Amino acid sequence: MSEKLVIIFFWLAFMTYAAAFIFYLYLFINKRQIMGKLAISLTVLGLLFQIVSFGARWNSVGYIPVTGAFESYALFAMALVVTFLIIETLTKIEFLGAWVLPVVATLLGIAWLKYESVARTTDVVKNTWTVMHVTVVFLASASLIIATIFAVFYLIQQRQIKKRHVNLLFRRLPSLEVLDDLSSKAITFALPFMTMMIVTGVIRAIKKFPAWYLDPIVILATITWTIYGSYLVLRYLSAWQGRRLVYITIGGSCYLFLMFFVQITKSLTMFHQFR
Repeated sequence: MSEKLVIIFFWLAFMTYAAAFIFYLYLFINKRQIMGKLAISLTVLGLLFQIVSFGARWNSVGYIPVTGAFESYALFAMALVVTFLIIETLTKIEFLGAWVLPVVATLLGIAWLKYESVARTTDVVKNTWTVMHVTVVFLASASLIIATIFAVFYLIQQRQIKKRHVNLLFRRLPSLEVLDDLSSKAITFALPFMTMMIVTGVIRAIKKFPAWYLDPIVILATITWTIYGSYLVLRYLSAWQGRRLVYITIGGSCYLFLMFFVQITKSLTMFHQFR
Protein backbone atom coordinates (compact mmCIF):
# COMPACT_ATOMS: atom_id res chain seq x y z
CA MET A 1 0.00 0.00 0.00
CA SER A 2 2.85 2.42 0.86
CA GLU A 3 4.36 1.99 -2.59
CA LYS A 4 1.03 2.81 -4.22
CA LEU A 5 0.93 6.02 -2.19
CA VAL A 6 4.45 6.82 -3.40
CA ILE A 7 3.28 6.67 -7.01
CA ILE A 8 -0.07 8.43 -6.46
CA PHE A 9 1.38 11.40 -4.59
CA PHE A 10 4.41 11.55 -6.88
CA TRP A 11 2.11 12.14 -9.86
CA LEU A 12 -0.12 14.49 -7.88
CA ALA A 13 3.00 16.57 -7.16
CA PHE A 14 4.04 16.48 -10.82
CA MET A 15 0.63 17.63 -12.07
CA THR A 16 0.35 20.32 -9.39
CA TYR A 17 3.77 21.71 -10.30
CA ALA A 18 2.70 21.70 -13.96
CA ALA A 19 -0.42 23.70 -13.08
CA ALA A 20 1.67 26.12 -11.00
CA PHE A 21 4.00 26.63 -13.96
CA ILE A 22 1.06 27.66 -16.15
CA PHE A 23 0.00 30.26 -13.58
CA TYR A 24 3.58 31.53 -13.22
CA LEU A 25 3.84 31.87 -16.99
CA TYR A 26 0.54 33.73 -17.13
CA LEU A 27 1.76 35.97 -14.29
CA PHE A 28 4.95 36.71 -16.22
CA ILE A 29 3.01 37.72 -19.34
CA ASN A 30 0.12 39.65 -17.76
CA LYS A 31 1.35 40.47 -14.25
CA ARG A 32 -1.99 39.79 -12.57
CA GLN A 33 -1.33 39.38 -8.86
CA ILE A 34 -4.06 36.78 -8.39
CA MET A 35 -2.06 34.52 -10.72
CA GLY A 36 0.95 34.88 -8.43
CA LYS A 37 -1.04 33.85 -5.38
CA LEU A 38 -2.49 30.84 -7.17
CA ALA A 39 0.92 29.86 -8.51
CA ILE A 40 2.68 29.92 -5.15
CA SER A 41 -0.25 28.12 -3.48
CA LEU A 42 -0.07 25.34 -6.05
CA THR A 43 3.70 25.12 -5.67
CA VAL A 44 3.37 24.69 -1.91
CA LEU A 45 0.62 22.09 -2.45
CA GLY A 46 2.87 20.21 -4.90
CA LEU A 47 5.65 20.26 -2.31
CA LEU A 48 3.29 18.80 0.29
CA PHE A 49 2.29 16.03 -2.14
CA GLN A 50 5.95 15.27 -2.74
CA ILE A 51 6.65 15.16 1.00
CA VAL A 52 3.84 12.62 1.42
CA SER A 53 5.32 10.56 -1.43
CA PHE A 54 8.72 10.74 0.24
CA GLY A 55 7.24 9.68 3.58
CA ALA A 56 5.45 6.76 1.96
CA ARG A 57 8.67 5.62 0.32
CA TRP A 58 10.44 5.91 3.66
CA ASN A 59 7.77 3.75 5.29
CA SER A 60 7.96 1.27 2.44
CA VAL A 61 11.73 0.71 2.52
CA GLY A 62 12.21 1.19 6.26
CA TYR A 63 15.00 3.77 6.04
CA ILE A 64 15.48 7.32 4.83
CA PRO A 65 15.33 7.00 1.03
CA VAL A 66 18.25 9.10 -0.17
CA THR A 67 20.01 6.74 -2.59
CA GLY A 68 19.00 5.19 -5.86
CA ALA A 69 18.22 7.21 -8.98
CA PHE A 70 14.48 7.55 -8.32
CA GLU A 71 14.94 8.90 -4.79
CA SER A 72 17.88 11.11 -5.73
CA TYR A 73 16.20 12.91 -8.63
CA ALA A 74 12.93 13.28 -6.71
CA LEU A 75 14.70 14.67 -3.64
CA PHE A 76 16.76 17.01 -5.79
CA ALA A 77 13.51 18.36 -7.25
CA MET A 78 12.08 18.79 -3.75
CA ALA A 79 15.19 20.64 -2.54
CA LEU A 80 14.97 22.92 -5.57
CA VAL A 81 11.33 23.76 -4.80
CA VAL A 82 12.12 24.49 -1.14
CA THR A 83 15.05 26.72 -2.10
CA PHE A 84 12.98 28.49 -4.73
CA LEU A 85 10.13 29.17 -2.28
CA ILE A 86 12.59 30.63 0.25
CA ILE A 87 14.16 32.89 -2.38
CA GLU A 88 10.78 33.96 -3.75
CA THR A 89 9.60 34.84 -0.24
CA LEU A 90 12.74 36.88 0.46
CA THR A 91 13.05 38.62 -2.91
CA LYS A 92 9.38 38.87 -3.98
CA ILE A 93 10.41 37.94 -7.54
CA GLU A 94 7.37 35.85 -8.38
CA PHE A 95 8.07 35.12 -12.04
CA LEU A 96 11.11 32.97 -11.14
CA GLY A 97 8.80 29.97 -10.95
CA ALA A 98 8.29 30.10 -14.71
CA TRP A 99 11.95 29.00 -15.06
CA VAL A 100 12.46 26.88 -11.96
CA LEU A 101 9.41 24.62 -12.25
CA PRO A 102 10.33 23.27 -15.71
CA VAL A 103 13.63 22.13 -14.16
CA VAL A 104 11.67 20.53 -11.32
CA ALA A 105 9.37 18.78 -13.79
CA THR A 106 12.38 17.52 -15.76
CA LEU A 107 13.97 16.08 -12.61
CA LEU A 108 10.72 14.35 -11.67
CA GLY A 109 10.39 12.98 -15.19
CA ILE A 110 13.88 11.49 -15.00
CA ALA A 111 13.09 10.15 -11.52
CA TRP A 112 10.07 8.31 -12.88
CA LEU A 113 12.11 6.79 -15.71
CA LYS A 114 14.48 5.47 -13.03
CA TYR A 115 11.71 4.21 -10.76
CA GLU A 116 12.01 0.69 -9.42
CA SER A 117 10.21 -1.23 -6.72
CA VAL A 118 11.59 -1.46 -3.21
CA ALA A 119 14.73 -3.55 -2.75
CA ARG A 120 16.27 -4.72 0.49
CA THR A 121 18.26 -2.17 2.47
CA THR A 122 22.06 -2.17 2.76
CA ASP A 123 24.61 -0.83 5.20
CA VAL A 124 25.62 1.74 2.58
CA VAL A 125 22.07 3.07 2.45
CA LYS A 126 21.63 3.09 6.22
CA ASN A 127 24.89 4.91 6.88
CA THR A 128 24.25 8.16 8.79
CA TRP A 129 27.01 10.00 6.96
CA THR A 130 25.39 9.03 3.66
CA VAL A 131 22.10 10.61 4.73
CA MET A 132 23.83 13.81 5.88
CA HIS A 133 25.98 13.92 2.77
CA VAL A 134 23.11 13.54 0.30
CA THR A 135 21.00 16.12 2.17
CA VAL A 136 23.62 18.87 1.95
CA VAL A 137 24.36 17.93 -1.68
CA PHE A 138 20.76 18.69 -2.62
CA LEU A 139 20.63 21.95 -0.64
CA ALA A 140 23.89 23.21 -2.15
CA SER A 141 22.97 22.11 -5.68
CA ALA A 142 19.49 23.66 -5.54
CA SER A 143 20.90 27.02 -4.40
CA LEU A 144 23.57 26.99 -7.10
CA ILE A 145 21.00 26.22 -9.79
CA ILE A 146 19.02 29.27 -8.67
CA ALA A 147 22.24 31.33 -8.79
CA THR A 148 22.87 30.08 -12.34
CA ILE A 149 19.36 31.09 -13.44
CA PHE A 150 19.97 34.61 -12.11
CA ALA A 151 23.33 34.66 -13.92
CA VAL A 152 21.69 33.69 -17.21
CA PHE A 153 19.06 36.39 -16.66
CA TYR A 154 21.91 38.86 -16.15
CA LEU A 155 23.44 38.02 -19.55
CA ILE A 156 20.04 38.28 -21.26
CA GLN A 157 19.30 41.63 -19.63
CA GLN A 158 22.74 43.02 -20.43
CA ARG A 159 22.46 41.93 -24.05
CA GLN A 160 19.11 43.68 -24.42
CA ILE A 161 20.52 46.88 -22.93
CA LYS A 162 23.50 46.87 -25.28
CA LYS A 163 21.29 46.30 -28.31
CA ARG A 164 18.70 48.77 -27.01
CA HIS A 165 16.08 46.16 -27.74
CA VAL A 166 13.39 46.20 -25.06
CA ASN A 167 10.92 43.33 -24.96
CA LEU A 168 8.63 41.69 -22.41
CA LEU A 169 11.51 39.87 -20.73
CA PHE A 170 13.38 43.15 -20.24
CA ARG A 171 10.36 44.75 -18.58
CA ARG A 172 9.86 41.81 -16.21
CA LEU A 173 13.47 41.19 -15.19
CA PRO A 174 15.02 43.10 -12.29
CA SER A 175 17.96 45.44 -12.93
CA LEU A 176 21.47 44.12 -13.58
CA GLU A 177 22.51 45.16 -10.07
CA VAL A 178 19.66 43.21 -8.48
CA LEU A 179 20.33 40.09 -10.56
CA ASP A 180 24.03 40.26 -9.71
CA ASP A 181 23.24 40.63 -6.02
CA LEU A 182 20.71 37.77 -6.00
CA SER A 183 23.14 35.43 -7.71
CA SER A 184 25.89 36.25 -5.20
CA LYS A 185 23.53 35.73 -2.26
CA ALA A 186 22.48 32.32 -3.57
CA ILE A 187 26.13 31.29 -3.89
CA THR A 188 26.92 32.64 -0.43
CA PHE A 189 24.05 30.55 0.94
CA ALA A 190 25.17 27.44 -0.96
CA LEU A 191 28.90 27.40 -0.17
CA PRO A 192 28.62 26.34 3.52
CA PHE A 193 26.43 23.42 2.44
CA MET A 194 28.94 22.57 -0.26
CA THR A 195 31.71 22.59 2.34
CA MET A 196 29.65 20.22 4.49
CA MET A 197 29.06 18.09 1.41
CA ILE A 198 32.79 17.61 0.89
CA VAL A 199 33.49 16.99 4.58
CA THR A 200 30.71 14.42 5.02
CA GLY A 201 31.62 12.81 1.70
CA VAL A 202 35.22 12.35 2.80
CA ILE A 203 34.19 10.99 6.21
CA ARG A 204 31.81 8.59 4.51
CA ALA A 205 34.37 7.41 1.97
CA ILE A 206 37.60 7.31 3.94
CA LYS A 207 36.62 4.20 5.92
CA LYS A 208 35.51 2.21 2.90
CA PHE A 209 37.63 3.50 0.00
CA PRO A 210 41.37 3.88 0.75
CA ALA A 211 41.96 5.81 -2.51
CA TRP A 212 39.00 8.14 -1.97
CA TYR A 213 41.03 11.16 -3.07
CA LEU A 214 41.17 9.68 -6.60
CA ASP A 215 37.39 9.38 -6.81
CA PRO A 216 36.07 11.52 -9.72
CA ILE A 217 33.24 12.82 -7.52
CA VAL A 218 35.71 14.08 -4.91
CA ILE A 219 37.80 15.72 -7.64
CA LEU A 220 34.77 17.35 -9.29
CA ALA A 221 33.40 18.51 -5.92
CA THR A 222 36.75 20.08 -5.02
CA ILE A 223 36.94 21.87 -8.38
CA THR A 224 33.37 23.13 -8.02
CA TRP A 225 33.97 24.32 -4.45
CA THR A 226 37.15 26.10 -5.58
CA ILE A 227 35.32 27.88 -8.39
CA TYR A 228 32.53 29.16 -6.17
CA GLY A 229 34.94 29.92 -3.33
CA SER A 230 36.98 31.99 -5.80
CA TYR A 231 33.77 33.73 -6.83
CA LEU A 232 33.15 34.93 -3.26
CA VAL A 233 36.78 35.96 -2.77
CA LEU A 234 36.79 37.96 -6.00
CA ARG A 235 33.45 39.58 -5.19
CA TYR A 236 33.97 40.53 -1.58
CA LEU A 237 37.75 41.00 -1.39
CA SER A 238 38.57 42.19 -4.91
CA ALA A 239 35.25 43.99 -5.53
CA TRP A 240 34.52 42.15 -8.77
CA GLN A 241 30.99 42.52 -10.11
CA GLY A 242 28.93 41.89 -13.19
CA ARG A 243 29.77 39.91 -16.29
CA ARG A 244 33.05 38.36 -15.13
CA LEU A 245 31.40 36.84 -12.07
CA VAL A 246 28.46 35.66 -14.17
CA TYR A 247 30.81 33.60 -16.33
CA ILE A 248 32.38 32.11 -13.20
CA THR A 249 28.91 31.18 -11.94
CA ILE A 250 27.96 29.47 -15.18
CA GLY A 251 31.34 27.73 -15.39
CA GLY A 252 30.92 26.39 -11.87
CA SER A 253 27.46 25.09 -12.71
CA CYS A 254 28.92 22.96 -15.52
CA TYR A 255 31.12 21.13 -13.01
CA LEU A 256 28.17 20.95 -10.60
CA PHE A 257 25.94 19.18 -13.12
CA LEU A 258 28.73 16.83 -14.12
CA MET A 259 29.40 15.99 -10.47
CA PHE A 260 25.71 15.38 -9.77
CA PHE A 261 25.18 12.97 -12.65
CA VAL A 262 28.40 11.09 -11.90
CA GLN A 263 27.22 10.67 -8.31
CA ILE A 264 23.78 9.46 -9.40
CA THR A 265 25.36 6.91 -11.74
CA LYS A 266 27.72 5.70 -9.02
CA SER A 267 24.93 5.46 -6.42
CA LEU A 268 22.72 3.52 -8.82
CA THR A 269 25.53 1.07 -9.60
CA MET A 270 26.27 0.58 -5.91
CA PHE A 271 22.58 0.07 -5.13
CA HIS A 272 22.28 -2.72 -7.71
CA GLN A 273 25.43 -4.42 -6.45
CA PHE A 274 23.84 -4.87 -3.00
CA ARG A 275 20.43 -6.01 -4.21
